[in-house]
Amino acid sequence: MNPTRSQLVARLEQTSPGLVRVTSSLDDSALDFCPSPGDWSVREILAHFVDDEMYVMRTRLERIIKEDHPDLAPHDEKRWHANRNTSRDALSELLADFDLQRAASLGMIRMLRPWDWERQGFQPEYGHFTAETWLGRWVEHDSNHLQQIEGNLAAYRATR
Repeated sequence: MNPTRSQLVARLEQTSPGLVRVTSSLDDSALDFCPSPGDWSVREILAHFVDDEMYVMRTRLERIIKEDHPDLAPHDEKRWHANRNTSRDALSELLADFDLQRAASLGMIRMLRPWDWERQGFQPEYGHFTAETWLGRWVEHDSNHLQQIEGNLAAYRATR
């Protein structure tokens, strides 16, 4: 059974507290541990959460709502990683920045009218999709990266 819109929104609401619960007591060695070459550390995943929330997830939804069937640019995560701004990479800053950005996203989501959820956009990776479909992908994105953090921490603990 597919989750309802309200269930999807509730899952988005839980990401920030979940990140705090899982990461707030980590030291720098745990935050910067990479299970294998090319993997992202927990700190890098948190930074990705912040940047994606501002520049990808919410921006795509905003364009779908404001524009008629917008063409949405792909997001090159490898390029992002190579060029990302690392000036706010302290754990407390990353968690606070994400919480602020997620609150802004949820505020926008809660303002949408029933017909807004049917508006469509196009993105080369996903093809044509509705705002509601994007909400599901947003939740999936969160879930994938939360699992990635859990995997990193399990691998880190195994080395200790």
